[in-house]
Amino acid sequence: MASSPDGVRRSRMFDGLTDAERDCWLDKATTVTLKRGQTLARQGEPARSLYLVESGFLKVLQLTAEGTELIVRFVAPCEPFGGVVALNNAPYPVTATAAQPSVLRAWPREVVATLLKSTPQVSVNIMREMATHMTDALTRVRELTTARVGQRLAHTLLRLGRQCGQKTPEGLLITHPLTRQELADLTGTTLFTVSRTLSEWEGKGLLETRKRLLLLRSLPRLEALAGSDEDDG
Repeated sequence: MASSPDGVRRSRMFDGLTDAERDCWLDKATTVTLKRGQTLARQGEPARSLYLVESGFLKVLQLTAEGTELIVRFVAPCEPFGGVVALNNAPYPVTATAAQPSVLRAWPREVVATLLKSTPQVSVNIMREMATHMTDALTRVRELTTARVGQRLAHTLLRLGRQCGQKTPEGLLITHPLTRQELADLTGTTLFTVSRTLSEWEGKGLLETRKRLLLLRSLPRLEALAGSDEDDG
């Protein structure tokens, strides 16, 4: 999924800024290019830079005490990563890797501090994004403890559709390639269960698999499944 320089200028990170202020931020940015699988930041390392995805996709992981990596979320074009750089001496709470070849805008901590003095609204926007991620994480925890697998998978697909969905005549296409294992990790279930459930839903016309892309053919039915007590719809 690709953005454009104009798309980056319209990022939520710059909400409330004038065009000149947005241009000032972008003029101070450097460009970072990542290959698929390359690590951008590691959990526990000092947060040195703030990033804004221009194209591609980041996978955000968190390491458990047992050494297992859990998928926390994905970062799509026009979305920021590393907002903790706005906090004093904070480490990265997660690891970010490129889920596909990616291009990002980057601002070192010292540059961010200078820019925030003239445009403090960006700090408010960054905190809002962090609060949104925290709310999403708490929602996922609640789903894991109270919702059935089918509900969780439906919620996961709807969230991905909102984040990186592209409207087509046939439905909403999730433009980020996803493996069944990634969906299982996001949903908190097994690869077998996700594969079986997706196959059942595809047979019922709810969605369609196009290589590693998913086309959500019926959002109302998925929304009904998300609120249903039945796993298979």
